[in-house]
Amino acid sequence: MTDSTPRHIPWVERMLRTLDHIHAHLDAEVNPAELARYAGFSPHHFHRVFRGMVGESVMGYVRRLRLERAALRLKHGEASVSAVAIDAGYGSHEAFTRAFRDRFGVVPSAFRDTDIASEPPIRLMREPERQLLAARHIGAYEGVGAAWETLIGVAGRLGWLATPPITMGLVYDDPDITEAAQCRYEAAIVVPDGQPAVVPEWAPPTMIVRTLPAGTWACLVHVGGYDSIQSTYDALLGQALPRRGIELADEPTVEVTLDDPRTTPPDRLRTDIRVRLT
Repeated sequence: MTDSTPRHIPWVERMLRTLDHIHAHLDAEVNPAELARYAGFSPHHFHRVFRGMVGESVMGYVRRLRLERAALRLKHGEASVSAVAIDAGYGSHEAFTRAFRDRFGVVPSAFRDTDIASEPPIRLMREPERQLLAARHIGAYEGVGAAWETLIGVAGRLGWLATPPITMGLVYDDPDITEAAQCRYEAAIVVPDGQPAVVPEWAPPTMIVRTLPAGTWACLVHVGGYDSIQSTYDALLGQALPRRGIELADEPTVEVTLDDPRTTPPDRLRTDIRVRLT
C-alpha cells in the first residue's frame, strides 16, 4: 500500500484516487484499514464517508466490480466458469453461482450461452485503398444532411452521378462521449476510376480529399433508421469483436449506404457499419 493521500486534497479527489486504486488492485486482498489510510481518512470515519459518497460499502463495491469483470470474461472469453469464479475471488463454484445469479438474474452458464446464441452475424472483408471526396460536418449527427447536400451538389457538377456512386459516411466521434456540437462527420463519395482525387477550386471550403486505406474490415449491416443505429454499433464493437481478440485501427468508423434513403422506407434502410482491423 502506498502512502496516505494528503488531507489538504478535497474529499472528492481523495475518493476518486481511492476508487482508481481499488480498480488497479482488484485482485488484491482488501485491507480496510490500509485503504482508509490511503484515502486519507481515519478508519473510524472512512466506511461512512465511502458509503455516503459512492453509494455502497467498500466490500460491496469490490464484490460488484469483481462480478462485473467476471461477467465480461464470461461474455467475451473462453475460460471455464470455475476458472472465472476463482479469478473473481470465490472459493467455490456454488458460491460464485449464487452471487452471480443474485447480481444478474441468471446463472453464469446461462449468461454465457445466451450471449453466444445472440452474437451478431458479422463478416470480414478485404477492401482496396480508395480515394474519397468528402464534405466535412461538425455538430450533431442529426444535421449531417447539409454535408450530404453539399457533396451531392459537387459530385453532380463533376458528372460523377451518371452511374450509381459508392457513398459512405466517416464517423469520427461517439456521441455518448463527445459533445454533440463537437462531433465530426464526413459525407464521402468514392472518386471514380480515371478521375483526379482533388478538390475543385470552385468547391465549398468544407470539401476535402481522404484516403481510405486498404485492409480487412469487420462489417455488420444495420437495418432501420439512423435513430436506432447505436444498437448495431453496440452489437459490432461491444459483442461480436471482443471475443475474437482482434485490434481495431485508430480510424473513423465507416457507414456505407446500401439503399437510397429517398426511396427506401426507414424501417428497411440498410447501412453497412465497417471498422478496419490492424
